[in-house]
Amino acid sequence: MTTALLPTSSEQRYQALDLIRGVAVLGILIMNIYGFANIFAYYMNPYALGEPSVSDVWVWSVTHIFADQKFYTLFSMLFGAGIMLMAERANAQGISAAKYHYRRMFWLIIFGLIHGLLIWLGDILFIYACMGLWVFLFTDTSPKTKLITGIVLIVLYSAYMSMASIYIDRIPAEDLEFMLSMFYPDQATIQDETLPYLTSYAAQVSDRIDFFAENVLSMGLTFGIFRIGGSMLIGMALYQYGVLTAARSTKFYWLLLITGFTIGFLLTAYDMSQLLAKEFSFDALLLSYMTMTNVAAMFIAFGYIALLALWVKSSTRGAIRNAFAAVGRMAFTNYIAQSLICTSIFYSFGFGLFTELGRLQLMGIVAIVFLVQLFWSSWWLNRFHYGPLEWLWRSLTYGKFQAFRKH
Repeated sequence: MTTALLPTSSEQRYQALDLIRGVAVLGILIMNIYGFANIFAYYMNPYALGEPSVSDVWVWSVTHIFADQKFYTLFSMLFGAGIMLMAERANAQGISAAKYHYRRMFWLIIFGLIHGLLIWLGDILFIYACMGLWVFLFTDTSPKTKLITGIVLIVLYSAYMSMASIYIDRIPAEDLEFMLSMFYPDQATIQDETLPYLTSYAAQVSDRIDFFAENVLSMGLTFGIFRIGGSMLIGMALYQYGVLTAARSTKFYWLLLITGFTIGFLLTAYDMSQLLAKEFSFDALLLSYMTMTNVAAMFIAFGYIALLALWVKSSTRGAIRNAFAAVGRMAFTNYIAQSLICTSIFYSFGFGLFTELGRLQLMGIVAIVFLVQLFWSSWWLNRFHYGPLEWLWRSLTYGKFQAFRKH
């Protein structure tokens, strides 16, 4: 009997999971580019730095509708599916998955800290790893239990977040001032956020350490447990139901696509109408960011899953789909590579373009990075079994060096 769990081989992989993961990791950059290139408020409010150009408003609107919170939701679901997949494989071999899972999460915490403190403050890996510590406890429960628990967590999070926009007048003055600065930063706030990224790497690390110390606990207890953890549990359930592996019927996916997109885009249309009618007022932005986009993103993510599952089930095969799947197989490497590329473009140790580019120009950079990662992921996996960081993570998780180069 096998006494050690081995990594998933190329032959054992689900193409649907790789494809959805590839689209998710590329899509994440559409929104992350705002965080790389400018201050925090720029991500949420096109008017944060003053009167925007027409193209800036249009680009912000398109990315808000189709990308904002949608792709990290997908990625969270897939992370949960990955936990479930490992647990199932271990159980099938009569091996306890806990040892491997918690070792895997330990190393992801280390990677997340390195990324979040030394490379970019927008890291999500640390939160994912911390949430992975407790969602694993649900692996032996029924998919229905996982699904209901995940939905309840997200509903509670959305309800809690909506309270801030409904009861603005009851928010303590100090907290209200801080929240206002998130959406409408004054010149001093803009300068404080900008200065480290135009000066030295040491100043950037110091800024990231301060950000981490001030926000990691509150993010973990709210956004992490309820939004990310809830999405992971839903992903675990959808994996068990065969939704994420394209195992359901074509009719099922068409119904999921129509339902998810109809509800999601109707909510988003209402959200956009309120933002435009109220000229991006504080209450409209707060409701949008805290509640409307959060809820709509779940439904639109379901629609994306259905669309990609239909692509897998179709007879259309070829280099494009394989390229997206290759990006998904190297999601960890590609995610970190995006940070290395973008910080080199925008920070002082690179080209120093922080706050210099408009949103349309940023989308041009996103397109170039997309094309590079689509090409290089396929090229790499024709020669190696894993991406470089996937290989390192697996080697650390399983306690032995994995096969790396093919042939």
